[in-house]
Amino acid sequence: MKILSKIAEVRALLEPARAEDKTIGVMGTSGRMHAGHISLIEKAVAENDLAIMFWMGGGEGLYERNWDDDVKLIEPTGVEYAYLPDYADFMPVRPSYTLTTLPQLSTGAPPMEPVEHLDAVTTTTAKLFNVFGPMRYYSGEKDWQQLAMFKRMAIDLSWDIEVIGCPVVREADGVAMSSRNVKLTAEERARAPALYRALVKGKEAIESGETGSAKVVSLVREAMGDAGEVIYVHALDAETLQPMDRLTGEIRIIASLKLGEVPLVDNIGATAK
Repeated sequence: MKILSKIAEVRALLEPARAEDKTIGVMGTSGRMHAGHISLIEKAVAENDLAIMFWMGGGEGLYERNWDDDVKLIEPTGVEYAYLPDYADFMPVRPSYTLTTLPQLSTGAPPMEPVEHLDAVTTTTAKLFNVFGPMRYYSGEKDWQQLAMFKRMAIDLSWDIEVIGCPVVREADGVAMSSRNVKLTAEERARAPALYRALVKGKEAIESGETGSAKVVSLVREAMGDAGEVIYVHALDAETLQPMDRLTGEIRIIASLKLGEVPLVDNIGATAK
């Protein structure tokens, strides 16, 4: 696997490939790889002529990540290129003048992730989209709000980018794979499956004919019982993230359960008739 660190190196690789009509697949991570990340890389490799990943774990102020550990999981996927940005090149100054924000999907949606975090994610992603250019971009469905934002960015800004949502990868007991899981104690980890079980109950209720949003939210909350602190539960339009009193069409139930100091997030899709 070849490591690229400069924007010019990435463009020098991808522009000739596009000139030859090769398809390009991209996925990225902030580090601390797990099977969910690996599934995105494998999909990008399998479905494209050229696949490249980016790893954003080395910047000042970001979570502690270790490339030497992660690369052991990455290399078996067969991805040939990895972009590990030189931050002096990628972000020579903080983007204090240019901000990519999607108000309807952040402040205009029920509270989930902090708006400042979402703005940082979408601004950085917009910059990465400009670095990579036309491509297929693979993003996990676990962070559904961010996935919805990436899809809308590509539409609103007329980028020649296909944002592909990929299914949540789960442990045997249903817990969504996440870098946060390693922070759970053994006792907290034993309670973690309550989140997914509750989401499944909400899905089953919708697909059995329940269309009352408040009823579904209450059911999911009750199903989590005393497993932990319920931070939020929302039943929203899957694309716009807007709430509705009567559920119809494609719905996403999104919830967060705090176990100790760790807020787990998860979601599930359902079709309301």
